[in-house]
Amino acid sequence: MKEERQGTVEAPPPDAELVHFKESFETFNTIINNLQRQYLTLEKEYARQETRLEEINHQLRRTIAANQATTVFLNSILTALSSGVVAVNREGIISHFNPAAERITGMGAARALGRRYDEVISAKRGGRFSALDTVLSGGEFESEEKVIINNNGEDIPVSVSTALLHDPEAGPLGAVEIFFDLTKIKRLEEEILRIKTLAALGEMAATVAHEVRNPLGGIGGFAALLRRELAEDEAKTRLVDKIIAGVNTLNLTVTALLDYTRREQLNLRPIPLGRLIEESVEYERADQGASAVNVELAVDIADGNLPVTCDAHLMRQVLLNLLRNGREAMPDGGRITIRAGATPAGGDGGSGGVFIEVADTGHGIAPDIRDRIFQPFFSTRHKHNGSGLGLATVWKTIQAHGGEITVSSEVDNGTVFRIVLPGSGNSEVGAV
Repeated sequence: MKEERQGTVEAPPPDAELVHFKESFETFNTIINNLQRQYLTLEKEYARQETRLEEINHQLRRTIAANQATTVFLNSILTALSSGVVAVNREGIISHFNPAAERITGMGAARALGRRYDEVISAKRGGRFSALDTVLSGGEFESEEKVIINNNGEDIPVSVSTALLHDPEAGPLGAVEIFFDLTKIKRLEEEILRIKTLAALGEMAATVAHEVRNPLGGIGGFAALLRRELAEDEAKTRLVDKIIAGVNTLNLTVTALLDYTRREQLNLRPIPLGRLIEESVEYERADQGASAVNVELAVDIADGNLPVTCDAHLMRQVLLNLLRNGREAMPDGGRITIRAGATPAGGDGGSGGVFIEVADTGHGIAPDIRDRIFQPFFSTRHKHNGSGLGLATVWKTIQAHGGEITVSSEVDNGTVFRIVLPGSGNSEVGAV
């Protein structure tokens, strides 16, 4: 009996086991409750962080959208600018080339981007005023002038300003150059200078013409009397005839001078464009018959009934001057073509004007004298005894009509004079 008691483990009392189980359960329950509380806390924190993250993402999306809108806005401004904008990085590589820069330089952005500045834009004068110089030297320029050479080899005067581009943290990023095409401004300046010069020449010419005409009348009168006295001496009569011919030539020149300097009172009336041109061509055909020059005349008018408001007499003289000029540029014959039609209406809603072109197949005008042909007393027609007032009078008449005349020419390949007259807004056609 004693051995059996030693080999048997006595079970704890039922109450103690229950107490131990209860304590374990309570501990487990406490842990579960703590975990649940922690889970709820984490869940709330997650929800809070998720809400905060959503707010941050929303703010970020708004910021990105605002940045995109700003970028689009700035790009729209750069695209709409009439000034060229070129940006380069620190190595002088072009990173931005707006449409105005394309138009002024004649080079597309696709060809310009990624290339060095000096490979894309070359200057004939003032080349140091550039974004490349600014990024290399750090010096900025404001409203400087230079002449760049566009992709067609033409000289383009521009006003230039440059500035360095900075990043507060990264430092210099590159430079930007803004340039404005001065071609029209320079042309207006030249036109104003020409008008002032012509006005001064006109006043001087009028004074000289009056001073010359009086003694010319006396010389002509005495020469006529002398010829009468020497009527029986043929040799001396021929000499006197040369004096009279010289006086007549000088008198014609003086008359032309006075006509040129006289302020014309325009008699503006509407006339069909076709009629104005056909009448001028008829006069030219008569002159050709007298000069025995074989020149073909062709007329190409889009709308012969198109009205043009002008002084018909003066405009006929303009066309005759241009036709005669073309004929004398073709001593061996050739072709003169007159083209005419309407010009597009202006953006302000006003009516369009008309254009008239007189094109010949003559010897052309050399580039070095092309800018001088409208100056008074300038003439290349030495053998035709040109007074040098024909084209000057043409220019003066067109200016008086508020129009414009331009010339394009190639040596040995002909000349084209183009007249543009403003629209009158009046479709009524009257007689001359």
